[in-house]
Amino acid sequence: MRIRLRYQVLAVILLANALLTVAIVVANNQAFSTSFENYQEAVQSKRLAPLIEALAEDYVDQGGWQTMDSFRWATLIKPFLFGRPDADAPSTTQSSSRRFRGPPLQLRDAQGALIAGPPIPRHFSTWLPIENSAGERIGELGVPTNLRLTGEFDRVFADQQRRQLRWIALAALLLSVAVALPFAAVLTRPISRLQRATHRLAGGDYDTQIAVKGSDELADLARDFNHLATTLAKNLNARQRWIADISHELRTPIAVLRAELEAIQDGVRQPNPETLSSLYQEIERLSALVEDLHELSLSDAGALSYRRETLEFNELIQEELSHQQAAFDRAQLQLTFHPADSPVLIEADSHRLTQLLSNLAQNSLRYTDAPGEVMVRLSRAGQVARLEWSDSSPGVPSSALPKLFDRLYRVEDSRNRASGGSGLGLAIVHNVVSAHQGKVSAQNSPQGGLSIIVELPLRKTG
Repeated sequence: MRIRLRYQVLAVILLANALLTVAIVVANNQAFSTSFENYQEAVQSKRLAPLIEALAEDYVDQGGWQTMDSFRWATLIKPFLFGRPDADAPSTTQSSSRRFRGPPLQLRDAQGALIAGPPIPRHFSTWLPIENSAGERIGELGVPTNLRLTGEFDRVFADQQRRQLRWIALAALLLSVAVALPFAAVLTRPISRLQRATHRLAGGDYDTQIAVKGSDELADLARDFNHLATTLAKNLNARQRWIADISHELRTPIAVLRAELEAIQDGVRQPNPETLSSLYQEIERLSALVEDLHELSLSDAGALSYRRETLEFNELIQEELSHQQAAFDRAQLQLTFHPADSPVLIEADSHRLTQLLSNLAQNSLRYTDAPGEVMVRLSRAGQVARLEWSDSSPGVPSSALPKLFDRLYRVEDSRNRASGGSGLGLAIVHNVVSAHQGKVSAQNSPQGGLSIIVELPLRKTG
């Protein structure tokens, strides 16, 4: 059976209130009973005070407790217990004393020896001190603990207080129900809104937003939901642009191939080496685009294999630049490398870092005007290795710098496509750096072109 959250919250509140009410009732009843017992003892002591004074006077008159027998004991206590310590008291003959069945009071001397009264164990009685005029204890009067010499009014008062306490507890529970019902509704209302918004979001409505009220955990959850909806909307737009861009990128070389082949079929062009070379270049461009797409999709899915090992970054860069040197010479670009002053050891995949350096080199080769220059600098910056790859003009507008690592992004589409770039090289660089727990950024270079800053963590020592 499915129970709504509102009623679960209500049940928890009522259970907590019920337990609290029971605890208060028990504690209050215990406190009242203790206080009432103390009150009864005080009343009892006050009512027995004349008897205690009479016993003290009798002790002084008789010179001790030696003359205290059952007859004298009954004679002393009966008038005080019945409230007639005068001549109107019942007969105090020895025969009547035998018939006296008053409360089982006890008398013992200063040493604790029982003088008069039934032999009730000491721990069942409350002992009131008997003192002479000098303040010396001469004996004790024992009153059974379960005996309360109180009036009917006291008992009625106690019962009335206990009944009122039970009614108050019941009223408190009913009041808690009346308060908990709307409170549970208010508490669960944001969750209900979030539930409805989640259903709309799951249905594809990524423009769904929730009004954020307050600063508690539910408000934080609403803000997180809004951020999630915004992110999904951005991802949807990016995917749509991605599909459109891919379609456009594939359409161009395919259209060229189709035009060339149709021209050959129609006899407009002859299948000579020049025509075949043009077809081959378009196929190479299409193959490069498909290969970049494949590499990027693998890096997005985390499917690229990374075999980390300890590498000396200076040597890896120097080796890759020596392979690229001929291409830079043909492009009339001066390549300069400034290695770090000391070995730079990192934990990385040499093949993926070589791919990263190759993509940076291809980016400079395609988009740097000749004659130009490319400067590569490696240094240490705290616990990271900092690689700065800078080239000369043309530069990139500042507004475009954050977008350079977006897939298929080009500052000038026509020029980049003519240069043979797919717009995926820097996106692959970003994924490779992220896989190595590094950072990559772009900024304008001092030479008037573009600087790509790559930071990779150094190998941990010790």
